[in-house]
Amino acid sequence: VGRDQTVISSGINAEYGVDVDAYDEEAYEDEARVQDDSGVAEVTERASKVKDLLSQMKTKEALVEALKSPPVGRDQTVKSQNYDTVMWVLKSFKGSDIDAAVADLSMVEVDILMKYLYKGFSCSPDKAANLLLWHEKVVAKGGLGSIVRVMVDRKGV
Repeated sequence: VGRDQTVISSGINAEYGVDVDAYDEEAYEDEARVQDDSGVAEVTERASKVKDLLSQMKTKEALVEALKSPPVGRDQTVKSQNYDTVMWVLKSFKGSDIDAAVADLSMVEVDILMKYLYKGFSCSPDKAANLLLWHEKVVAKGGLGSIVRVMVDRKGV
C-alpha cells in the first residue's frame, strides 16, 4: 500500500496514527474563544469558604484560602470572580491587622497577593488607597524580588 492510500475514511493515517482531520481549518477553534468553565465550581466553592471564614472573623485564614490555586490561564470570568473574592477579603482587614496577616503568608502566597494588588491598581483605581497599604506590607515581606517576579510572570490572575 502506497503512502497516498494509507489514509482511511475516518481521517486517521494508518501508518502514523495521526488524525489528519484535527488539522482541518474549518474544525479549528481559537483557544481564546473557547469557554473554559472548569474553574467556575472551584472558584465558587472557594468564595463560599472565604465568606464562611469572614463571618467567623477569621480574616487571616480567609486570605490564605482566597490566595489558594489562583485561576491562571482560565476564562476571564473565572479570574474576575476570584479577583472579587480576594478584594473582598482585603477590604475586610483593619489597617492594624495587615502586618500580621502578611507576616504569616508564605513567599508563594506573597507573590500571588502581589499579582492581585497590581491587578487591583489597574482594574479598581478607586480602591488604590487600601491597596497601597497592602502593597507596602507585601514589599516589606517579599522585597523587590516579589515585584520583579510578578512583573515578568506572564500568567495573570
